[in-house]
Amino acid sequence: MENPSGKVGLVLEGGGMRGVYTAGVLDFLQSENFTVDGVVGVSAGAVQAVNFVSKQPKRGFRVTAEYINDKRYMSLRSLLFSGDIFNKKFCYETIPNELDPFDYETFAASPTRCFATVTNVLTGEAENLELRDLNEDMDKLRASGSLPLVSNLVNIDSVPHLDGGIADSIPFKSFERAGYKCIVVLTRAKGYRKKPNPLMPIIRIKYRKYPRFIQACENRYLQYNRTLEELEKAEANGEVFVIRPEKTVEVKRLERDVSKLSLLYEEGIAETKARFEELKKFANR
Repeated sequence: MENPSGKVGLVLEGGGMRGVYTAGVLDFLQSENFTVDGVVGVSAGAVQAVNFVSKQPKRGFRVTAEYINDKRYMSLRSLLFSGDIFNKKFCYETIPNELDPFDYETFAASPTRCFATVTNVLTGEAENLELRDLNEDMDKLRASGSLPLVSNLVNIDSVPHLDGGIADSIPFKSFERAGYKCIVVLTRAKGYRKKPNPLMPIIRIKYRKYPRFIQACENRYLQYNRTLEELEKAEANGEVFVIRPEKTVEVKRLERDVSKLSLLYEEGIAETKARFEELKKFANR
């Protein structure tokens, strides 16, 4: 594949707690001082992306493992009393500012451009929002991982947004259009295909004011499966480089078993290490 711009980008799929696989991939890349020109993450992928750009290896896995069973982090109580299953203040203020400090300065100074994919609730379309200063852009990151039904709408410039995975779970095509040669990190094993959402009746009621968002939710499985087919074809043609779990992932979206999370994290490291020379050749780095 010709790459006139010379830019290499990382595309990081979401998947809730399966994002620890991505954390393993990125931590190995950091251990080898492997850099890219841009990174776009969706939902949990966006959370891992900012730790990569801030050069804080192990932080992505550490925060998940340390707090996944902490009721301040995720709980039904938080959902009932705040509308967010992931507690906004604890996850996006207390952890990065006090308990496990995020390196805002290194992130802002990085030459690597960082984007979070979100879904515009009014249009039902995906948007890749650039994160420049996470002190100012934290709501963009939060919007990317705000799951329907268990999260409040996140207003960005007075426009409601939710989980980027609804409209574009694997935004490699949009990143290609932006001039990047893509390295794609998936969180599902090869052969996985998404099925229709059984919660659509509830979604239609809750988001009845947003018909285009409802349509995006209805079509999500079709769009996701179509994207996987396009990605697999591009991979076979050598146009993209894909890293994915080689095993059938037994980790649920909201998995709380830290031992399972640890195994998946280590798998991400091991599989990236095994393919690193191949990856460098693809990226010419």
